[in-house]
Amino acid sequence: MVADDDWRLQGQENYLQGAVLVRRPYRQYAKSATWDHDHCEFCWATFSLHVQPDHLQEGYATEDDYHWVCEICFRDFAERFQWSVRKAT
Repeated sequence: MVADDDWRLQGQENYLQGAVLVRRPYRQYAKSATWDHDHCEFCWATFSLHVQPDHLQEGYATEDDYHWVCEICFRDFAERFQWSVRKAT
């Protein structure tokens, strides 16, 4: 379990506690034509459609694709935030 003073914890429980996440390739947020990247809600790793060495192309997203969580942070916080995972459709 991650310590309560972990630098990545910044109030995400307000919108991610008990969330349903979907593991999927990164995709642009549907409500914006110019949205071309996102950041992990915890460590700020970049999710992007652009293939670059430091950009992630897959991770865990809320069902509306608005919030993204990288693999490492998912493993670190899944139990604490009581996430459930739904298969991508």
